[in-house]
Amino acid sequence: MEKTPYAYDFLWNQIELGFNEIRKPKYKQLVEKYLFDSEIRERAERLKDKKGRNYEGGYLERTASVLSLALCIYDNYPQIDIDLLLTAIIFSLICATFPKKECYEKIKEYPELIPFLFKKKRKKPSVEIYIFEQLIKMDSNIFLKLQKYNRT
Repeated sequence: MEKTPYAYDFLWNQIELGFNEIRKPKYKQLVEKYLFDSEIRERAERLKDKKGRNYEGGYLERTASVLSLALCIYDNYPQIDIDLLLTAIIFSLICATFPKKECYEKIKEYPELIPFLFKKKRKKPSVEIYIFEQLIKMDSNIFLKLQKYNRT
């Protein structure tokens, strides 16, 4: 497959649903500053996800999927900081459109976000970082299993 089978409008709508669930103004404003930038969106649509969806739009597809999974988990564990988790998931996509140094400059005023996107900056992983990493792994595993299942 060369390109995601999903329409980009559909995937952006899924990501915007996750964005709309962010309640903390500081995170909402940060994400909004970049999420609706047409140049960033165009670059994001070309990104491949090297963890499974290795085709154009794959990273966008993964982001939409992981956001949906995060919201499902939050229904059962309302004590997690869902605003931080959703912001980190969306920013993993946004940051993938920039060089690491440039990404760091965009979030350096948000030290709680840095460990999600820069593993070397982690001292003590929080439950949200654990969930973030596990959701990405779970999504990748499900995708790969479905790919294998569909080939047989």
